[in-house]
Amino acid sequence: MGHRKLSRILDLELAWRRVKKDQYNDIIPDILELRDIDCDKRTIINKIKEELERGYEPSELLKIDVPKKGYTLRPGSNMIPKDRIVYQAVVDSISTEVEEPPADCVFSYRLNRNRRSNRMFEFWRPLWLGWKRKMRDVYANGHHCLLRTDIAAYFEHIDHSILRNDILNGQVREKQILDLLHKLLKKWALSDVKHISIPQGCDASSFIGNLYLINLDKIMKREGFKYFRYSDEIYVFTKNERGARKAIQSITNELRKLHLNLQDAKTDIITDPKRMEQEIGTEEEDKTKDFDYEFRRSQKKDEIEEPEREIVKRYKEVTRNGRARKVDVSKFIWCVNRLGKIKSDKAVNFILRRFADFPFLADLFFKYLQQFANKKSIKGKITEFLKSPDNIYEWQEMWLLFTLSHAKKVDSEQLGTLRETIKDREKHWAPRVGAILALGKLGDNTDRKWLRGFYSDEYNSLVKRAIAVSVHGLPKSARNKFYTEIENDSYDMKRLVKYLKQDKIKTI
Repeated sequence: MGHRKLSRILDLELAWRRVKKDQYNDIIPDILELRDIDCDKRTIINKIKEELERGYEPSELLKIDVPKKGYTLRPGSNMIPKDRIVYQAVVDSISTEVEEPPADCVFSYRLNRNRRSNRMFEFWRPLWLGWKRKMRDVYANGHHCLLRTDIAAYFEHIDHSILRNDILNGQVREKQILDLLHKLLKKWALSDVKHISIPQGCDASSFIGNLYLINLDKIMKREGFKYFRYSDEIYVFTKNERGARKAIQSITNELRKLHLNLQDAKTDIITDPKRMEQEIGTEEEDKTKDFDYEFRRSQKKDEIEEPEREIVKRYKEVTRNGRARKVDVSKFIWCVNRLGKIKSDKAVNFILRRFADFPFLADLFFKYLQQFANKKSIKGKITEFLKSPDNIYEWQEMWLLFTLSHAKKVDSEQLGTLRETIKDREKHWAPRVGAILALGKLGDNTDRKWLRGFYSDEYNSLVKRAIAVSVHGLPKSARNKFYTEIENDSYDMKRLVKYLKQDKIKTI
């Protein structure tokens, strides 16, 4: 079959709709939330089809390290939109043919029963609640020993050859689909020597990651273990410690075949009833849980069931009235999400003092603090932190600069901080994008003209994109003159300029 056939196999329209929905999970947000691409989607999809017929060549990933809870880092990345559409379309095609992990023990990333839905997966919360409920039932039926563990650097060690040869071959009929998937993943691999890792933070990768463990799931079921998995978190209930140790052995043997390992620090055998109750929780506790993966910058406007006084009371308990050095992160996220939805600023002061302690919550803090971004204390603390030695995570710096851009005005010191960030070409491009966007919004026309002067010497496409957006506040004739000068830089810039020539645009 030729490439023309491949361009007809892939449902690029569905893939684009899913990418639009999925973008709110992105590690690096698009400053226009892909609106310029949506305005020209027909042309883009036709261009992708032409490239598929010639032989599609993906671009490099846009990379940034993302802090984790223990101050370690995980590799974060985004694809350019064109690659993202192709990747999603390839995985959508694969998903219609492959066997899913067993539904009675794997509760993460279950495919939407409506295969034409704009959302690839069923909503996570009912699945998660079912997972917890089933574990409580097993415990109640006499399995009072729990093995709790997870997989070390899971996505970073997914082996492309194992994925293709041991899992997908024999299930996916079109060799072209597998060849294209292999080409994409090879381009995005962490190492040129060992073809391992898949991009993190998108639905297509979540599906592949879930699928990669299907043989482990089947073996653990076949051996009779009360085994449950949610993404890379594994729980096995046994009647005694001997059974838990056997489970560790079985899991380890299967993971080795996949070139994966259990994480020693997170592997534990639990028999103490109090600790067991903490692990499996209660129905009532489940209702008050929020998790990192629940975070969305664009959420349904769901009703808040709890009255404001109850939310504030819970926040005070979790943070010990704002004085706690350590907090239960899940409960804290619940509080911040709820306080944000009712537009309460109760958590502002606590957050402003704790940027260094919670770099992994920078996106959540952006979502919350942007509502109050014109407060003098917020602008001051953000600027102080950006200039401090504690500002060591580029991903956090990016989100803080995005937060600052939501202020209505800033003082000369804050504008100076933005300019210094932009001038530092040794700095990672992501915080420079944040600073460019903020200065374009908060500076004057002299600043916007100054930003315009950076364009020709920049190589990063996202920095160029940010400059083009940031000068939109210039008088119409001046901005359009600049847009005419840059529109032939690339097809992507031509499309962006077409969108930016509108009088009103919206950024994140």
